[in-house]
Amino acid sequence: MSISRRAVLLGVPAAAAVVAAPGLLPSASAQVAHQSPIDIRTFQAVSNPALPALHVHYPSALDLSVRYESKDGGQTGGCETRTAEETVLAEIPRGAAWVTVDGVRYDLANFHFHTRSEHRLNGRQFPLEQHFVHLGPNGEKLVIGLFITTGGSGGTLQDQVLATVPEECDEDVHITKANLAAALPRDLSTFRYQGSLTTDPYTEPVSWFVLKHHRGILPVSLAHFQSRFPEGDSRAIQPLNGRMVSYRPQHH
Repeated sequence: MSISRRAVLLGVPAAAAVVAAPGLLPSASAQVAHQSPIDIRTFQAVSNPALPALHVHYPSALDLSVRYESKDGGQTGGCETRTAEETVLAEIPRGAAWVTVDGVRYDLANFHFHTRSEHRLNGRQFPLEQHFVHLGPNGEKLVIGLFITTGGSGGTLQDQVLATVPEECDEDVHITKANLAAALPRDLSTFRYQGSLTTDPYTEPVSWFVLKHHRGILPVSLAHFQSRFPEGDSRAIQPLNGRMVSYRPQHH
């Protein structure tokens, strides 16, 4: 993704985008890390309704394969180790779901979960965070972050997936006709900033769109997922290092 496009999507001043762009500074040691996750402070976020809207094109009936993403050997004998690098992940068939921002299409590659939430909102850490990982036409990464808490009435995609998450080294779980279209809240107001992947190799840059509104799920769904990761699988908060967070209201 070009510097100018990141600036358009995230509301990042062009000079700040240059600082974070790999290969544009004289030496790697001079670069300032722009890592994720961060603590999003709403009173510091710059409201910018002129930023391009997020348009979601997710299907209402999609067959999914949900697997445990192991980072410690999997079938070779590392089935009992839990690390923050591991999660439960659903891969999305190529071309089945996507978002568009400013006329550019970003295909959904996978979604996965972290407990407790990786991002924080005004210091609050939610029980769970879901990441929807998208790839642009040249491999650019755009990730939508969704905070999840308890209090829902059930029947969501999240409940459906979390209630059946496989154990490490177990076979994949297959879910038929999952309603991906209803996975996100209707209000798509987002906090946007330039960051990184939250697992190794912590690649930069990543365009982050963190939703203001969260999703409620059944307590039993949360408990089942957390039983797989009793010590959590989230990365620690990273310093902002001068980055600007933009807020783009987008009410239904």
